[in-house]
Amino acid sequence: MFLPKRTPVAEHVRRALLTSFMALGAIHVAGLQAAEMLDVIKVEDEQISKEGQPVQGYVAKNTSSATKSNTPITETPQAVSVITRDQMEDQGAIGVREALRYTSGVGAERYGFDSRGDAASIRGGDPVFFLDGLQKTFGSYASPRTDAYTLESIDVIRGPASVLYGQGPVGGVINMVSKRPQDTSSNELELQVGNYGRQQIALDSTGKLNEDGSLLYRLIMVGRDSDTQVDQVADDHLLIKPSLTWRLSEDTDWTVSMLRQDDHSGTSSQFLPLYGTLYAAPYGLPEITSNTFISEPDFDKYDTEETAVTSQFRHRLDETWELSQSLRYSESDVTYQTIYPVFTPALQPNGDIARVAYAKNSYLDALTVDNRAAATFDTGRVSHNVLLGVDYQNAESGGETAYLSDIGDINVYNPVYGNYTGISRSDYSDIAVNTIEQTGVYLQDQMYLGDHWVVLAGGRYDHASNRTEGGASYTDEAFTKRIGTMYLMDSGVNPFISYSESFTPMTGVDANGDSYKPLRGEQVELGVKYQPVGSNDLYTATLYNLYEKNRRMSDPNNPTNSIQAGKTRARGLELEAKTAITPQWDLIANYAYTDTEVLKGANEGAHIASVPEHNASIWSQHDFSSILEGLRAGAGVRYVGSSWGGQDRVKTPDVTLVDAMIAYTQDNWEASLNITNLEDKQYYATCLARGDCFFGASRTVVGSFKYHF
Repeated sequence: MFLPKRTPVAEHVRRALLTSFMALGAIHVAGLQAAEMLDVIKVEDEQISKEGQPVQGYVAKNTSSATKSNTPITETPQAVSVITRDQMEDQGAIGVREALRYTSGVGAERYGFDSRGDAASIRGGDPVFFLDGLQKTFGSYASPRTDAYTLESIDVIRGPASVLYGQGPVGGVINMVSKRPQDTSSNELELQVGNYGRQQIALDSTGKLNEDGSLLYRLIMVGRDSDTQVDQVADDHLLIKPSLTWRLSEDTDWTVSMLRQDDHSGTSSQFLPLYGTLYAAPYGLPEITSNTFISEPDFDKYDTEETAVTSQFRHRLDETWELSQSLRYSESDVTYQTIYPVFTPALQPNGDIARVAYAKNSYLDALTVDNRAAATFDTGRVSHNVLLGVDYQNAESGGETAYLSDIGDINVYNPVYGNYTGISRSDYSDIAVNTIEQTGVYLQDQMYLGDHWVVLAGGRYDHASNRTEGGASYTDEAFTKRIGTMYLMDSGVNPFISYSESFTPMTGVDANGDSYKPLRGEQVELGVKYQPVGSNDLYTATLYNLYEKNRRMSDPNNPTNSIQAGKTRARGLELEAKTAITPQWDLIANYAYTDTEVLKGANEGAHIASVPEHNASIWSQHDFSSILEGLRAGAGVRYVGSSWGGQDRVKTPDVTLVDAMIAYTQDNWEASLNITNLEDKQYYATCLARGDCFFGASRTVVGSFKYHF
């Protein structure tokens, strides 16, 4: 794999440690001063964040993602969804993309089946993916996909979250929560087999390393050998993730984890022409099928390597103040080589199509650190949960790229490989090294006024720079804010209203070598959450209106480039229900209406590309132990509405898909079968005005066998 020149690791670490020590020192002094002035509320053990702890069932009561504190979802004036481990396993989610399918307001498979990454949308926007509260993705095709087997939950924050995360776009963020070491010993061995030759083995082991439980461990390993629905495209994967928790005292703990991940795949997105997919093929030719591969087997690849170390530290100073820090350093390398049709792609009378070749060897080195101080105290009749934080990130990317036109035609219906002009070393040119650096300071106060009113207010100052070697650079500053209020009724009905802003520095450069401008956005949200007294059910309804500036969109003249629109708008309605109809019967139901428009810039007046106006889903799982002990079964229906292709000239039709599962548990064994797209419909996730279509995921069958010991 390509090994590029990097900035020395020591320089990254030096910057992070300097920022961290300065931040923690300032926070510590502020905490000691404040503790002398304020009435103290005792912080009980159960109030301390339980990040990474298992949640039983489909409904999580608390989340740390929306407020960076262990807050009940029903007391958070913002739309938040939590996908639990149980839900992921019941629905057979083989990846993060699949886990998001039954979440309101989320387009889980924006570009269909894509081996390169998890491309989703939230409220019409492109979310940033976080892992354990630290940014995971920086730009397109720069980071390996996160393995869902390593996750305890996936938290979806809809709407701006920049006050806490800094890098969150206006649509929202997705925070993936890792499995962490546990007190209780548990060992799981899982074997999976499925169609497309899928074979996977996974191990998850956790428990105590010593008698007093001051040292806990977790070891996760995954190995997979698999093909995909696209001919010649593999999905091979190897991962090891050990982690260790050291409980220095009742008030102090430190968790360190390491990740090594190697993925070997290809390009499942073939950029197939509109005529022959969405529209009837010319010259009487047949429809192109979803397994079509028009690249070259000996050239096409999407290989990634990632090494990452994460540190999570917590120390309770006293009954009022608690300090915590999260830090991650990661290095990833990507080798991306593909051949795709000439744009605008068009079939010739004999079924041939002209092609071009593209190659990119790139790296991404990212350092992120978040220092936090939390305090709980009273001022008169008002109870406060205050959070003060300083975070820093540095992401550097670079590499080399090559592009070759007119490399040789291929027949779409009967491809014969090997007749093409390949890319040579002389065709490569360096990619300008791009470095994005950001430092943020934020303050948030969750205020409880009596027994019914909740006010959440926060502000954040960011200083960001985007430097491109030999090209344009910029430095920017921004102050973002959020404020929301909620009324807690005795009946469990909690209406809320909120206003929030976003600021997102963008990595990378455009086709001209210029750095991208930061995204800016704002949103007003009105909603209600309902949890019947004494139940775990959760119902949420929200209305929102949001705006975003400098949004990146596909360049209609260059499929490898992105351009920035002036201003976009999205507004809509979201409904979500998670309920246990009976102790044996769980139900999830969602609906989202999303109206989008480009207000200024490229494609002005058009809808935002690849955002369905209507989405709906329902999932039901029932325990049939009364008939046969250990038997469970479930099914789901997903409706994905029609969407536009960026210029309101190409419209992707709607589709309804059916999923099903059956599972049987006996003693320490569990066997399950999951089938998605049960009817094996050939459909299109999106078709773009530039002239190409992306197939949705075909029927996937996965059988899992688990042994607990």
